[in-house]
Amino acid sequence: MRETDYAYAVARIRANENALLTRADIDQLIAADSYDTAVRILTDKGWAQPEGEQGFDICENEMSKTVKLISECVPDASLFDALVIANDFANLKAAIKAEFSAIDAGDYMTAPYLCDPAIIIKAVKESDFSLLPDYLAECAEAAYHTYSDSQSGQLIEVIIDKACNRTKTQWAVRAESPLLEKIFEMACAVSDIKTARRCVTTGKSREFALDAVSFSGRVDCEKLVDAAYAGEKLASVISDAGLEELAEYADGDFTALEMRCDNLITEMAGTNRHEIFGADPVVAYYYAKVAEVKNVRIVLSAKAASVPKEIISERVRDTYV
Repeated sequence: MRETDYAYAVARIRANENALLTRADIDQLIAADSYDTAVRILTDKGWAQPEGEQGFDICENEMSKTVKLISECVPDASLFDALVIANDFANLKAAIKAEFSAIDAGDYMTAPYLCDPAIIIKAVKESDFSLLPDYLAECAEAAYHTYSDSQSGQLIEVIIDKACNRTKTQWAVRAESPLLEKIFEMACAVSDIKTARRCVTTGKSREFALDAVSFSGRVDCEKLVDAAYAGEKLASVISDAGLEELAEYADGDFTALEMRCDNLITEMAGTNRHEIFGADPVVAYYYAKVAEVKNVRIVLSAKAASVPKEIISERVRDTYV
């Protein structure tokens, strides 16, 4: 597509950026004296009023508004598809685990999605994976039969995460968004770091680990696995892949690694704030909203649990504005 084909979408996005929460807004939420006060602050800033006791609907509603905006204004559906595809894989995980746990999978479905969760649930219940789109069918069948044989939730994670990482990378290229490709490379690196280290700590074989990592993005997954099994630091492998900003977190706490990844994605998105052509400004806005909603969830859940303000401040991510 021509870069100018996104001019209308970028104009719509720019008009909505003014409503994004700033760091000062997040600090105001953190300082709120109660959960209800925090919710009132959000509704005063234009977030939807929660219905009844379902306070977390406020986050779902806000993300739904973002998805609706993007789906309405982008000229090429492949960009929207690439942005939300990971949720289909998350729903597949939930459906398989729910089936073998005798719980209602419908309570664990994530929106937005491309494949109707009802179809995913039906495919799993009936073991008929031909009902699923091609990008889900093969890994769905493999994960289902693997779990039925082994009852290992970890194996489901490995099979589905690997397929998800590969699909995201391929679809980002198709969407013609360099920013989205970089974001997915970063996310795949984090996923592979966690997979390699978990395989070591849970006593899996090197061959198992090599089959589990995605081989997507810039990281040399074979070197990553070799370093993990040799007891060496993973930081040098990550640096060699050109991900120096992530490297210093590769051998530490997973929560800190994930938070660093989130902040780097927000930082990358911020570099596209003033672009006027192409798909990247739309991608940047989407991830700005993802970070914003994640922060609001962190604050609201912490308020509901009476977590001290100082701890909440340590958990929230950087903001886009």
